[in-house]
Amino acid sequence: MTQLTDPLPLQPADVVSETARAIDDASEELRKLSLEVIKASKLLYDWLEQRGWTVTRNVYGIETAFEARFSIRDGGRTVCFNAEYDALPGVGHACGHNLIATSTLASAVAVETVIRSRNLPGTVVVMGTPAEESYGGKWIMAKNGAWRDCDACVMTHGMPDFSTPVCMTKASWKLRAKFHGKSAHAAGAPWTGRNACDAIVQAYTGIALLRQHIEKSESIQGCILEAGKVPNLIPDYAEGMFSVRAPTVKQIEVLRARVEPIFHGAAAATGCTVELDWFALYEDVVTNETLAEQYRQYMIQHLGLTPEEMLPIAEAKIAHDLGGSSDFGSCSYICPGIQSVFNIHATDLPHSTGFREAAESEIGHVEALRAGKANALICIDVLVNDDFALRMKEDFNKAMQAAGRFQ
Repeated sequence: MTQLTDPLPLQPADVVSETARAIDDASEELRKLSLEVIKASKLLYDWLEQRGWTVTRNVYGIETAFEARFSIRDGGRTVCFNAEYDALPGVGHACGHNLIATSTLASAVAVETVIRSRNLPGTVVVMGTPAEESYGGKWIMAKNGAWRDCDACVMTHGMPDFSTPVCMTKASWKLRAKFHGKSAHAAGAPWTGRNACDAIVQAYTGIALLRQHIEKSESIQGCILEAGKVPNLIPDYAEGMFSVRAPTVKQIEVLRARVEPIFHGAAAATGCTVELDWFALYEDVVTNETLAEQYRQYMIQHLGLTPEEMLPIAEAKIAHDLGGSSDFGSCSYICPGIQSVFNIHATDLPHSTGFREAAESEIGHVEALRAGKANALICIDVLVNDDFALRMKEDFNKAMQAAGRFQ
C-alpha cells in the first residue's frame, strides 16, 4: 500500500473553518437526532430532504435503507457517508449507531455547505444502511449495486479509549443451521424418533472441539435458537446460528470448509437431515491508507488531538485484537474507504449498558462531531484535489490486487 512519506497538503484554513462552523451550527439539531434515532431511517431522510437533498427510499434490497444525494453542478467526483442506525435487542444503542448517524449527517452538512459556498462540482451521498448488527445490511446492499458510482466511502464508529484513526475489522460469515428429525413419545417409543435436539447439541459440541485447532486470529461463536418444546416429546426440529470469523475473506473460506462437515456429521449420527444457510458475509475492512492518514493529519493539525491520541496507521491493530467485524468491509471492496474511529470515553466495550450510556452522553456527541469534521475534510479533498484522489485510487488498486481482486 501507499507509503505516506510525503504527506499530501491539507485544505486551507478558511475551508477548515467553514467545515467546522457548518457542523457546530447544526450541533443542537444533530444532538436531538442522535437521541431520537430509534425512529431510524425516516427521521434521518426527512431531515436531509428538508435541506434540499434528493432522497430515494427502499433501496438496494432493504426496505429501511435510503440514499440521499446533493449536488449543484454536473460532473466531478462522488463521495459517500454511511449512516447506521440499528440498535441491539434489550440494550438499545449499545454499539453507538446513533453517533454514527449523527457524525455522518454532520459530515454531509459540512460538505454540502462548502459545495454551495464555492459552487463546486461533485456529488455528496448519504447512504442509510440498516441491519449492521445481524444481517449484514451493507452486504445485501452491495450485492444490489450500492456504492458502484462512488469515488470514496467513509464512516466512523465510536470506541472506548481508542488511539488509532481507523478500525480494521475481521471478516465474518454467519451460518443458520436447521436440523430436521422425527417426533416421537420420548418415554413410550423413543426408538421411532430422530432427535433434532441431539443433532444440534452434537454440532455445537463439535464446534467447541474445533476451536482448539484453529488459528488464534480465528474464532467461532454460536447459539441454539430452538431445540424442542417439552421433555416428553422428541423434537423433530432444531435450529442454531453461528458466526465464523477470520482476518480475511480468503481465510474465512478455508475455515468454512472445516466447519460444514461438523454439521453434516451431526445430522448423519442422529439420523436427521440438516440445511445450512450461509448469509451475511462481513468482509474484512480494507483500509485506504491515503484517506486514513489524511484523517489523522486533520485530527492532529486542525481538530485538537495530539499524535499520541492519533497513532500512525501501522499501529492500528487493536480492532483485530478485539475480534470485531463490520459490514463496512463490503463497501471497502467496492471503492476506497475507511471506517474511522473516535473516543467516546466509555468504560465498557461495545454491546454493554456502559457503552450505551457513553453513546448517549454529551461527550460522545462532541467527539462524533469532531470525527464528522475530519471525515468531511478528507472528502472535500477527494472532490477538489486531483493528486489526492489519484493517490487514493492507486492505494485502492494495490490493495485489491493484494486481495486477489484486480481492478
